[in-house]
Amino acid sequence: MTASTFRAVVAAVLVGALALAAVVAFAVLKPPSPSPAPSATPTARPTPTARPTPAPTPTPTPQLVFEEVGVTAVGSVPRGGASGTTLVLRFMEPSADAIPDAAGSFTVTLSDEAGAGTTLAFMGTPSIDAPGSLGASAELVAGNVLRISIVASDRVNVEPITVTGLGISASADAALGPISATLGGFSGSLAGGVANVVVPSLGTVVAGQ
Repeated sequence: MTASTFRAVVAAVLVGALALAAVVAFAVLKPPSPSPAPSATPTARPTPTARPTPAPTPTPTPQLVFEEVGVTAVGSVPRGGASGTTLVLRFMEPSADAIPDAAGSFTVTLSDEAGAGTTLAFMGTPSIDAPGSLGASAELVAGNVLRISIVASDRVNVEPITVTGLGISASADAALGPISATLGGFSGSLAGGVANVVVPSLGTVVAGQ
C-alpha cells in the first residue's frame, strides 16, 4: 500500500469517526421531548338537591262558640196544623273568651223526617234573652229559617242566648216523624260554630185530626 493510499484510508476512517461522534453527541445533547400533560379526568357534577317544600302554614280552626244546644221541644205538630209557641232554643258559650268581640251570626233551619224543609215553618215572633254585651237579635229569614245575630261580646263573662216565642207548623204533606233543625251559616265572630250542628227532636209531625 502506497503512502498516499494509506493516508486516504486514515482520512476516511477519521471522517467516519467524526460523523459517528457527531450523531452520538446530538442524540445525547438533544433535549427530551416534553411528556404530554395528562388529560384531566372529568368529574361528574353533583346533582343539585332540591330544596324541601316548606310545609303549608296550618289554618287555625276557630274555637267552638257554643256548647251542645239545649232544646225544649214543641211536642206534637199535626199535619196541616201548628204547635203552640213553646219552642225554646238555648245556646251557651263554653268559656268567657270563646266568642270574639265582633259581629257574627248563624241560622237554624227546620226539616222533617224526610229531610224536606218546605213542609215546615216557624210560627210566632222570635224573642231573645241574652246579655246586653252581645247585642243579640233573631229574625225569620225564610219560613223554616231562623237567623240569630250578635254585634259584640264580653270577653270576661260567659254569655248565654235563649230564643223563645216560636212554634212550628206542618203542611198536609209533611213527613211523619221527628222534626230536626240544622245549624249553619256560622260567620264572623261565630264562625267556630257548635259541635252538634244537627239538633234532633224539636217536635214530632203527626197525622192531622
